[in-house]
Amino acid sequence: MDQLARKLARYALGASDAGFPPLARSRAVDAITDCVACMLGGSREPLAGMVLNVVSTAPRDAARGLLLGTVLDSTPADAALYNGAIAHALDYDDTNHPGYAHPSAPIVSAMFAVAPMARSHGRDLVSAYILGLEVIGKLGRALNTAHYKQGWHATATFGTLAAAVAAGRLLRLTEQQMVMAIGIAASAAGGLRVNFGTMVKPLHAGYAARNGVLAALLAREGLIASEVALEHRYGYCNVFNHGIGYDLAPLAAWGEPLEILTEFSLALKPFPSCGATHTGIEAALLLHKEIGGAPIRAVRAGVSEMAFEPLIHVMPGSGLEAKFSLHYCIAAALTEGVVNFATFSDEKAADPAIRALIPKIKMEADDRVRHDPEFATVVTVETESGGRHERLVPLAIGKPARWFSPQQLRDKFFDC
Repeated sequence: MDQLARKLARYALGASDAGFPPLARSRAVDAITDCVACMLGGSREPLAGMVLNVVSTAPRDAARGLLLGTVLDSTPADAALYNGAIAHALDYDDTNHPGYAHPSAPIVSAMFAVAPMARSHGRDLVSAYILGLEVIGKLGRALNTAHYKQGWHATATFGTLAAAVAAGRLLRLTEQQMVMAIGIAASAAGGLRVNFGTMVKPLHAGYAARNGVLAALLAREGLIASEVALEHRYGYCNVFNHGIGYDLAPLAAWGEPLEILTEFSLALKPFPSCGATHTGIEAALLLHKEIGGAPIRAVRAGVSEMAFEPLIHVMPGSGLEAKFSLHYCIAAALTEGVVNFATFSDEKAADPAIRALIPKIKMEADDRVRHDPEFATVVTVETESGGRHERLVPLAIGKPARWFSPQQLRDKFFDC
């Protein structure tokens, strides 16, 4: 029986550009476009300057990796680190289920890092993206939700392998080299959810992109790794999941189904905050219009049990923490009727009117959405006059069933 890494290598290198359906390629183009927008927006965040001061830089050279939002370039590994970090800096980049990860930040950053040396065409990038997303989706099916609940940030753990495969595809590795790249990447993966709400969270995406690129380049040079790094007793799946809650079967069924065409494969974000807040924000925005400024007595946010995993803050101490506080997001939406970039500034996180409403908000599991994997949310508002208003949003804007229109994608791009 073939090892899992070899099955993946054969699939990733053997899949033809023409073999991916038009809808798969169209979604990939939208996702890459959306990620570039997030990179450009993130290039103005404080994190960007800090990383830029550390990575190697040089004047622009078309054969090296462009640092987006600058006129500089860098080595492939450093370009991947920088671009991956800024892509996720705003937490505005797309998400994937069942990966519970941000796929495009590590995948696109890794692709952009090696594309110049590989002389890649647009069609090559689109195919490599589809394959990278395939890795994140299948790892999610194999390891989640136990993996995420163990405290791992899947953008980093899954993203490292996805970045290695996407980069390896563009670099035209041999099958054996790709197997080695997967083995190298398996030992380079990591990322702890304790850092949600800090600058380290977006750095996870940069680490994943950089480590994936290094894995592919080192494999091309002949570096040797284990061929059974995925399935071994001391390998990726068993160690990351503490020996429980995983199923290796999806890792032997690449392309069945093609992840980018599955129901929850990608979600483009309408708000620059944790994806678990988006249905609650939308419900609160609808209620803001409905109650028309009436004084609020109490608010209940009915959520799924999974929502408690990423939403680790209540009264945020910064704009970054606010992105992971459903209490704050709902309070801001109800108070101001809009949620945008400014909502997650440090100044807005300290707004007295928003902070005064937060203690009136109760977040609890709701039987209507308790086991929903897409973070469906029910928001109920009681006004001081005794009125009761409720909205349930089952699925966020930007999911495949509510995909962005070309105009929505364009608006977000230029907003970033």
